Amino acid sequence: MHDDAPTALPQDAIELRAWLSDWYDHAFNVGYIHPPFTLDEATADRLKGYFKAGLTPAEGAMAFFGSVH
Repeated sequence: MHDDAPTALPQDAIELRAWLSDWYDHAFNVGYIHPPFTLDEATADRLKGYFKAGLTPAEGAMAFFGSVH
C-alpha cells in the first residue's frame, strides 16, 4: 500500500520557517541584506538560536547585523 498523503513538517519547523521569512523581510527592508542572499549552515544555526531564544525577527536581524561594542 502506498501513502500519497504529504508528509507534514513538525510545528516548530513551520514556525522557524515563518520566523526566517519574517527575518529576511525585515533585514531586506532596513537595508541589512540585498538579493541574492545565501543562507549558509552557520548563519542558519545562529538564526535558529535567536528564534529559540524568543527574539522577534526584527530583534534577530539587529542582533545578527548589529555592532559589537
